[in-house]
Amino acid sequence: MKAKYDLIAGVPCSKLKDFIADIKDYIPCTREDEAAALAAGAYLAGKEPLVFLQNSGLGNMVDIITSLYKPYGIEVDLLISVRHKPEHHALMGSITRKLMELMEYEKYELIEQ
Repeated sequence: MKAKYDLIAGVPCSKLKDFIADIKDYIPCTREDEAAALAAGAYLAGKEPLVFLQNSGLGNMVDIITSLYKPYGIEVDLLISVRHKPEHHALMGSITRKLMELMEYEKYELIEQ
């Protein structure tokens, strides 16, 4: 998966630790929308970006997906780890796929473990 990307950015997540450990060069971000913005710039510069994140931070990307990615045809692959526990992750864990479908964004992969 990582071989095809020119830029990888994201918010570290323990569920993605093996994926992250295999990446030599990535940009660690403090927020998901920060990673999404970096990826948008890379895409517009002709690069193939990937953003990785935990589903609890997906809410931070809704505005970028709906007001930047979708209207301007920016296609960034998203690798999303899905958490259901502890309890503060339960709601987002149950709606992650539905949220992606509602936004009509198709370039994502969910990692559920």
